[in-house]
Amino acid sequence: MFKPIKCSDCQINVLTTKVLANLYTALGNQIYCTISKNGSLLWCGYSVPCLYSTDYNEEYNLLSLQFNDILSSLSNYNYTYLNEKQSIVSFYQVIKHIISQIDSNGLIKNVYVHNAKKINDTTDLLNNLFILDRNFFDEANEAENCKDVLEYITRYLGMTCYYYGDSIYFVDYDIIKNINSYTKYTLSDDSNTVVTLDNTIINVNQNIYESNASIAIGELYNKVVVVANSNSNNTIIPEWNDEDDIINQNADANKYYESTRDISGKNYTLLNAFFKSKNNWWWAIPSILAVPIEEVTPQNADSNGSYWQKAAYYETANEPSSLNWKTYFTISDYGLMGWKTTDGVQLSLKNKLPIAVKGGTFIIDINYRLSGDWNAAECIVTSDEQYYDGKYSTGFTDTMFKCKLAIGDTMYYDGDGWVNYQEYHNKVARNYYKICNGPNTWAGATWYKYLDEYGYWRFVTKGEYDSISGREKYSGGYADRNYVYSYTNSSNERVFIEKWFYDECKLQDCFYLVHKNKVGDKVFDTDYSLTNTVSWRMNLAESEDGVAVSLPSDKMTLGELTFELYAPNQLGTTPMRRTDKEPVRCNSFHINDVKLKYTTSDYVKDIFNDETYDEDLKFENVIDENIVNDFDDIEFRINTYNEHAGSYSYVLTKVGDEYYFVDTLTDGVSKDKLKAEEHCINKYVNYYSKPRFRYSNSIKNRDISLNSILKENTLNKNFVINSITYDLMNNKCDVELNEIR
Repeated sequence: MFKPIKCSDCQINVLTTKVLANLYTALGNQIYCTISKNGSLLWCGYSVPCLYSTDYNEEYNLLSLQFNDILSSLSNYNYTYLNEKQSIVSFYQVIKHIISQIDSNGLIKNVYVHNAKKINDTTDLLNNLFILDRNFFDEANEAENCKDVLEYITRYLGMTCYYYGDSIYFVDYDIIKNINSYTKYTLSDDSNTVVTLDNTIINVNQNIYESNASIAIGELYNKVVVVANSNSNNTIIPEWNDEDDIINQNADANKYYESTRDISGKNYTLLNAFFKSKNNWWWAIPSILAVPIEEVTPQNADSNGSYWQKAAYYETANEPSSLNWKTYFTISDYGLMGWKTTDGVQLSLKNKLPIAVKGGTFIIDINYRLSGDWNAAECIVTSDEQYYDGKYSTGFTDTMFKCKLAIGDTMYYDGDGWVNYQEYHNKVARNYYKICNGPNTWAGATWYKYLDEYGYWRFVTKGEYDSISGREKYSGGYADRNYVYSYTNSSNERVFIEKWFYDECKLQDCFYLVHKNKVGDKVFDTDYSLTNTVSWRMNLAESEDGVAVSLPSDKMTLGELTFELYAPNQLGTTPMRRTDKEPVRCNSFHINDVKLKYTTSDYVKDIFNDETYDEDLKFENVIDENIVNDFDDIEFRINTYNEHAGSYSYVLTKVGDEYYFVDTLTDGVSKDKLKAEEHCINKYVNYYSKPRFRYSNSIKNRDISLNSILKENTLNKNFVINSITYDLMNNKCDVELNEIR
């Protein structure tokens, strides 16, 4: 009764004396058929790909051609992004885009949507309901077919979609008797208007063509389950080493370089290949003396910048039967005379991905190791030195990756929380940020600061400090004269500052991802990850180690995601300096994993029995637990927001310039405000829990369509079309009808 899509087909028989080879095609819309009635388009369809059937044994052969309507033919087309990348799109945009994929001749002019429900007090559903179109791709980014996408939308609307004439219709058969108002969307100019479609009741008994009537009573069901099958958005960035994205820098896809090296008394064979990202990532192309390197090779890999490499190795004396290639993203710094040269963004998303979530947590992790060599092979030995704070130590710092994490131009993360971008723009306009330097050695340095009219701490010279009155101000010194920070003002005077201000000027709209180094840890040639800040107390779904970045829980987070990684602080430096040993310079960071995922909180229901909320939420209604006849589960692939699961599948609406997750839709008859899944439950239960007649017969075609209401006098029941076969020559219809409430 409530099937989301009803399709039609047409068979045309042709008498021919030859093979009509031009009707054989593997393309879906090259050959199409139109049927007109009284000068108006009645039906159009597209040839079934590769279907050509004829007896081919007589002088005249009967060729049967089959055509499927536009809805059925959509199964041959994969969905594509509207804007060539992920975006938030309206239902109207999706439907129009789907139609355009196949209807290159513009045969479909309109879309009619039954005014059965309201959102934001309007029946214009298609322009007021939105979805992230990433929902129409699976975890491997493989597209769904267009027919399935249209079915998902129709199911959420609680309607049935069918094609007739020059239009596509969405109708709710549950209330077709009560409401004959529709919103008509004109595809040529994207306008819409409210219209009334004729639903005059056609009397079956007065229009019998030939009597072959039959009746039956449909099966009864008293349990209906709706499964909101969500498309998880946990993985929100592409894999940094996606084999479909990273390609060999050389024209030869299998190009690699082979060398040998003596390491720790053994001879090793080293194999390296150098790669680049095709679509997903921007990276800092390496250079030597500021001249970009077009293709990285072992001869120029000791450069300044970034590249992907695959590395394998083995002891030369024991050549293996196969190789174990490992992929790395290498950031190198071989600055002239040992100066730190590599700086700025090293890796960032090329295509910024849209985010639409409420609450939840980002988890970020990087797996890396420090090396004195550009070659990422694990057998390379740089140094056995350890982090040390004893007699000969001059101190060491934590490993820090500067990172930008922002949502559109709305907000950015500063390490403590999310900050409105307007605050950053204000600071730039008010000359708050300075070009700072340090740490330097300076004995007896003193900093001076005061609170200005914007609430900013301003660091100034002693002369300026003494001249300021009526404002809160402080001065102070440094606990360690080797860690002094400063900037140079417009008068070319040195102004001493506190460490927090140095960090803020260095970071601006970024923050640090940190691994806390500990005494005794090896500095080089050892894999490390970021220091974990994720706790079991956060009650996160799919929890794992990493840096936790909590998102605002009181509002939606919506916009394009910016994710940028900068050169780490220890690159191009000597991470561990001692007075009794020659320091070792870090020339490369070899990264073997970059992870950014989204997850939700409040995931565990019962901590003692490890019971969790199901990502796929179930709605169900059981009339009698003692006698249960289950209806097949009804699957929603476009869903109402569920706080316990992150998903691309949630529907949004827009009020003014702000998007919100849709909670309820208003029924046009009962005025009930329910979730789409709850409306579906009610509809199925109300219909299938009572006996409903099915009727079939051959009747005269009185412009009968799937929107028609038919009455049978003997049963005194109203019906709608379940299936219909048009006999155009005899102007009759063979119909199967379903009783309506």
